Amino acid sequence: MLTTVGKGGYLMSRPLSTQQAQFDGQRVWFFTQADSPKIAEIRRNPKVNLAYASKGSNVYISMTGTARANRDQAVIDALWSDAMKAFFPKGRTDPNLVLLEVQVHSVEYWDGPGTWIGKAVGFIIARVTKNEEVMGENRIVDLTAKRPRKRLPPSHKNAPRGAASAAANLPAKAAKKTAKKATKKTAGGTAGKAPAKRARRASS
Repeated sequence: MLTTVGKGGYLMSRPLSTQQAQFDGQRVWFFTQADSPKIAEIRRNPKVNLAYASKGSNVYISMTGTARANRDQAVIDALWSDAMKAFFPKGRTDPNLVLLEVQVHSVEYWDGPGTWIGKAVGFIIARVTKNEEVMGENRIVDLTAKRPRKRLPPSHKNAPRGAASAAANLPAKAAKKTAKKATKKTAGGTAGKAPAKRARRASS
């Protein structure tokens, strides 16, 4: 789900299919119509949220980022597939075709027990032991820092407060590895072949 800021400051969400390009830790791509309401909303306020869910594995991801319309034909060619002709009959050169590029700011993920029995058992144990981690891991990864780190969300009972929060962050290497692993497990995520080198180097 893509969430934008609509008229009057109200949040607007709609389903959108992520293009199959390997997540490089920086950008997520979508094809859309240049004259669509979401593009107009993004021009007014480029801050967006992306939400992914995989019911089967009980993994959920929320991404914050900055979006913009991108007409780079090399990137369009690299991400294009024939299935897109159903939405853009004129093909990859359709004048109303535009790439929606989201520069990711942070990723929050929830990775819980994958089966219904696992969820039930986890819930019971969590209530008895008062240990919320039994229900699954919930972390935030800030991808804009020079050394991205994984941290507890503010709502977590063990989340450090104030200046102590920086010391509790995990090393950058572990943060990147965890975020990449969680992204691969979500439905409609960005697993697949990477686009051409030029596509990966496209300016944000």
